[in-house]
Amino acid sequence: MRQYLSALAWIAATTAVVAGAQIITTKAAAERRAVTRLNIELVENTVRIRELEAELRTRTGMPELQRWNDTVFQLSAPQGAQILRSPVQLASFAAGPEDAAPADGAAQGPSLQYAITPPTGLPGAAPQPQPPAGARVIKAGFPAVAPSQPAAEAARVTTAPTPQGGRR
Repeated sequence: MRQYLSALAWIAATTAVVAGAQIITTKAAAERRAVTRLNIELVENTVRIRELEAELRTRTGMPELQRWNDTVFQLSAPQGAQILRSPVQLASFAAGPEDAAPADGAAQGPSLQYAITPPTGLPGAAPQPQPPAGARVIKAGFPAVAPSQPAAEAARVTTAPTPQGGRR
């Protein structure tokens, strides 16, 4: 019986040692993972610090760039007059391109008609033309016309038929 108790004691002691070693190994692996995560965060933070330093160097150089622009380059933001000549031209872009007439004579969607009218409020100005029934009128206003501008650009009224049912 003594042999059985001795063998049982050896088995219990071996099991305890193996279990203890497994626990220690698991804790070491967890610590290793934590250290690896900290190293990754350290590298990410180092990269972020370098990005912020580059941003700081750029922002501190902005006054110098502004001085160069003011003295040498003399650049400025584009103004509306550099792109469009008048608000009428802007309204014509909003109205969309003219539809080409179909070759087979089938019905087409709304058409775009331009009406050239003199500016309102001027002496001798003709009365405003009435748009066709069911048309939507888009008006664009702008300051008085300079003598160098052609009369065709004095004013434009855009008309287009409204969709069926009167809903927009």
